[in-house]
Amino acid sequence: MSYKWLKAIGLTLLLLMLSGCNQSIDEQIANGLQFTETVFAEEPEEHTEEIGDINLYLPSNFKIEDSSDAYNIVISKGKESFILFINDREARDSKLYYNLLKENEADKILEETTYDKDGRFGFTAVLKTDEENEMELIVSSGGVKMTTISLAKHIEGNLHEMTKIVHSVKMK
Repeated sequence: MSYKWLKAIGLTLLLLMLSGCNQSIDEQIANGLQFTETVFAEEPEEHTEEIGDINLYLPSNFKIEDSSDAYNIVISKGKESFILFINDREARDSKLYYNLLKENEADKILEETTYDKDGRFGFTAVLKTDEENEMELIVSSGGVKMTTISLAKHIEGNLHEMTKIVHSVKMK
């Protein structure tokens, strides 16, 4: 077999493998929601950041952009922005953010999952936006909520990381 044929076969195999790695939006959402259930059931990550009276875990690829208001924190990962809302008057089992979502955005919800265990209530929701290739992601636990607009190809990873952050927030 000539070198050209080996090269062509190798390239074809590589393309087949890469195309098999691309998940559909539905698969991204399903896997992301599964991750959130798993993370909520585990112990929170160790805190890596302190903002006023708030401690939280932040993955190494995330950066705090604006924390002038310790209860509304802007966080970035590359070109993506996330907003972390903290309502310290809400208990760990609060359903405030969930009820607001169901009242105001019910028609936009594509998928959601809830977590209610050991006195802690949390939920994750994926909402449609006006853009076909973007989704709004919301992860909440008690009085803590994180939201972003995510490209479809980043849904799974963003939900996983957002859940780790939300689950780790602790107020002094």
